[in-house]
Amino acid sequence: MKVGYAFVVGDLLHIGHLKFFQKCKQHCDFLIVGVYTDELTASYKRKPIIPFEERLELVASIKLVDMVVKVENRDCTPMLKKLFSDGWKIDFLFHGDDWDLHFDDDLRRSKECVESIGGRLVLTPYYHGQSTTKIISKIKRVKG
Repeated sequence: MKVGYAFVVGDLLHIGHLKFFQKCKQHCDFLIVGVYTDELTASYKRKPIIPFEERLELVASIKLVDMVVKVENRDCTPMLKKLFSDGWKIDFLFHGDDWDLHFDDDLRRSKECVESIGGRLVLTPYYHGQSTTKIISKIKRVKG
């Protein structure tokens, strides 16, 4: 059984999230999805609109997702090590191809970590059709 790990904020779930999970599931039999906490998300982006516990439940309800975990660090290394120590053999670490290996230290460390446990990084095509930021902008325009 091939196991994959992906992670999202998952705020205002939209078709881009679904497309990402579909791409991930093409590579693995069992998909673990990490959901960023409110605090982590606010530390680099903005406070999520949907509270963490609700986002966790929403992501868990998606048929493509087999398990969800709470994520408190943008660097995947701690979560990959935890999953590995819990007995999970992670074959794939997934992220959209909007991440740049040359400039993102978290991605570089995460790639090295997954490779050290026998897995590999898979960059899936980023879906540009929809995003939480676009949804928020559209709401602001309609409201304004």
